[in-house]
Amino acid sequence: MSQHQWIQMYGRDFGQIIRASPQRNVETVKFAIAKEPSKWRRIRAGLRDLLVEFCSNSTIHGISYIGSRQRSMCEKFWWVFVFLLSLFGCGKLIDNIYRKWEENPVIITFDEETTPVWQIPFPAVTVCPEAKIKRDYLNFTDSFLKFAHRSSSNLTDVERQYLLSTLQICDEWFHTWPTYHHIYDKYFLKDNIVHILKRISFLADDTIYYCELNDILCKEMFTETVTEEGICMTFNGFSSRDMFWEDSLHKDYNYLAETGPAISWSLEDGYHPDADLNSYPIRVHGSGFRAGIYVHLMTTNRDLDYHCRESQGFKVSLHAPSEYPQVSSKFIRVTLGRDVTIAVKPQIVGTDPQLFGYKPERRQCYFNNERQLKFYRVYTQANCELECLTNFTLQKCGCVRFSMPRSAQTRTCETSELYCTLEAQKQLLEQNADNYIRRKAGAGTACKCLPSCNSIQYDAEITQTIFNFKETLRLRLGPIGVPYEDMIKSKQISKLEIYFKDAQFITSKRTELYGTTDFIASCGGILGLCMGVSLLSLVELLYFCSIRPLMLMKRTMERKCAIVEVKTIRMC
Repeated sequence: MSQHQWIQMYGRDFGQIIRASPQRNVETVKFAIAKEPSKWRRIRAGLRDLLVEFCSNSTIHGISYIGSRQRSMCEKFWWVFVFLLSLFGCGKLIDNIYRKWEENPVIITFDEETTPVWQIPFPAVTVCPEAKIKRDYLNFTDSFLKFAHRSSSNLTDVERQYLLSTLQICDEWFHTWPTYHHIYDKYFLKDNIVHILKRISFLADDTIYYCELNDILCKEMFTETVTEEGICMTFNGFSSRDMFWEDSLHKDYNYLAETGPAISWSLEDGYHPDADLNSYPIRVHGSGFRAGIYVHLMTTNRDLDYHCRESQGFKVSLHAPSEYPQVSSKFIRVTLGRDVTIAVKPQIVGTDPQLFGYKPERRQCYFNNERQLKFYRVYTQANCELECLTNFTLQKCGCVRFSMPRSAQTRTCETSELYCTLEAQKQLLEQNADNYIRRKAGAGTACKCLPSCNSIQYDAEITQTIFNFKETLRLRLGPIGVPYEDMIKSKQISKLEIYFKDAQFITSKRTELYGTTDFIASCGGILGLCMGVSLLSLVELLYFCSIRPLMLMKRTMERKCAIVEVKTIRMC
């Protein structure tokens, strides 16, 4: 390169060096020029050196082959392909584990210890007679025929009010059959329907003939309960104070007549350690027939009516004391003149406190303090569903049935509006079923009534036989001259026995199937198997991505001259 070209390239610096040289006639002059590389070239060179250093020192399998200077490009591409394939496989397996952890983190297993029956309450027993009204107040068949087929003017105003009230607890046929669909439209109830039903229905003294539990007479322990079946009798249930938020309810009538306070038992904590065997709710001392409840249910021949209800006898519902009875949804039928024996097997599900940190949707249950209902103090799935049905019925019909919890501003439905309430119930069932089927697409149920995290249900094994009560009394009391004919001459008696099948039972428990520790361990096992990655490998990767580049940048900034080039110029 000529002198002129060097001067043009390096300008004033070259000239200064030439002028500073005392030997101008020398053929060659050696000089040094400090030439700083561009910023991008420095970064690229630094990254290349950092990558080579990482590949040489990494403990991840296969990385050392990629950064080795002794390997050909073909070998390096092969190891890059193998590394990416292993990384993809690890990602798929970890994704599967994460989905399982996210969607099914809870498993229900058997508890390690058995639970004796005296640690749980005896089931609440609700009995509803199928004969709805006393013949002394209303002959339902004659009154309905006059009302529907002749002229309602043939009925007195009182009879019409009794009839309209009774129709609300008769079979659905009276409200869905096209002939009778609109005949109630112009008639309204003038009095409170519950007050009317309590006046004309069968109460506890009319239904419970005899009762015994733990060698104690228990007839007086049956109290009136307002249900969709009318006025029923409940044994061992919660009082209104323990069942409802009373400030949210209307004051027109009471749903429950029970007064016993349930201060020693709760669904989540069970009985208090200091509670004795006579605490409320009642618990039995053991299993078997002798430790159960023995009830004679009674009705009179004169009051049987196969028009209002096509089946006669009694509906019996077993439920937790804290659960409001829904007799029409689940019941055991006790027909007339039958001896029905029910062996109860409790099904209790508890939840590990470790699951409290999970969202209810993940663990698929609610703790009592997580979901507060508007009317019920205790959250159970049945109470939630009944409250949801109440809200749905109010939305569709503008009113609710007399048995549903309601506020003071909500009115009860007239008899002409029963068809709407029945349709609302069917629509809600369809919505819940449809939403449950489409749940995988993101749809939730209309009510979102998950099970309670701590729940108790009473499964029943039922046997029955003929019960000829009159013949038994004739053979036992007749020979000794005790008059018995007048006591039972006009009555139909059925027998009901309820007892725990076993003295101890195995409870179930929700526990973690995959916790955070299990998920991390599974991910570590997959990464270790496929790529040899450990926790220190991740720390190493973090080091080369953060600390090491910062140190190199600091060292580069402190350096004054990056590259020194030595040039030799031949002089003339």
